[in-house]
This record gives sequence, structure tokens and C-alpha cells, in this order.
Amino acid sequence: MATVLSASPRKVSDADRGIGQLVRQARRRVGMTLDDLAKKLGLSYQQVHKYENGTNRISAGTLAAIANILSVPVDHLFPEDALADSGNGDTELDRSRGEIARLIRTIDDPKKLEAIATILKTI
Repeated sequence: MATVLSASPRKVSDADRGIGQLVRQARRRVGMTLDDLAKKLGLSYQQVHKYENGTNRISAGTLAAIANILSVPVDHLFPEDALADSGNGDTELDRSRGEIARLIRTIDDPKKLEAIATILKTI
């Protein structure tokens, strides 16, 4: 007789809620409605609303599709603390990287972002 393993559903974490907030911010930044994003994803308005509110977790594939639709890098949709290198502890370098990432996320002008990218590549 086969044993059926029942995995308990994983709970939504603070990182999941943070991702939802960043998705909402990115969507609004490009002037897209929640309904427009839902249609482009082939999902219901309610499902995307749950993603943005952090009620439901967003799968990796769906997150990649959202980033593509909103024309943002997928890592732009991760809270900075979720991207921190947990192996080395909280070093000054890690704090600096996190601060730079946070500041870059606040820039809405594509020309300014391109200029910053050029500066960073140069140094």
C-alpha cells in the first residue's frame, strides 16, 4: 500500500508580503492597473490582488512573468533583506550594497537608471 505524504502548506512570510508590495509599486510605477496585470498573466483580478497583499505566495515562474510584463529585473521585486547574503553575517559591505539597492529602487527615470548603471560599470 502506498503512503501518501501530506505536506502542510507553507505560510506566507514577511518576505512574501514584501515581494507583493514591490510588485504593486512596480505595477503602479508603469501605470498599469491590477486588472491589466491579471489579464496579461492569465489570472483573475482576485488572485493578483492576493499576491500584492501578501495573502498568497507568488511562484518563481509567476514572479518572472510579472517582472517581464512590468519590464523590471526580477531581483527588483525582492525586498533588500531577502537578498542579503546570510552566510557572511551583517558586514559593512552588505549594508552598503543593501543601501545602494534600496536607493536605486526609488529611481523612476530610465535615463537616470542608465546613467547610474554606466557609472557603476565604470568603477
